[in-house]
Amino acid sequence: MNAFSHRTWIPFYLASFGTLSMAVFRSMNGVMLLFSLVLVSVALGIIFLAIQTEVARNTEKKELMATLSKKVLSAGESKGSETK
Repeated sequence: MNAFSHRTWIPFYLASFGTLSMAVFRSMNGVMLLFSLVLVSVALGIIFLAIQTEVARNTEKKELMATLSKKVLSAGESKGSETK
């Protein structure tokens, strides 16, 4: 997968590191193992949604660029045929 932009990957790594650090600390102490698992699950869900949103934005951008390219090419062809 292409790295679309830093706005997705920086929060991804920060959230992952923070969540896993907190979960490891709590599970090593033997306290709140269930809380650690829920915390990791929530963080992974948020990260998944962020990446899914970024992929959707990239897909929309590609579709827009393709549409605009077709319009520009068709406008250039029609101008070329009018001048002949």
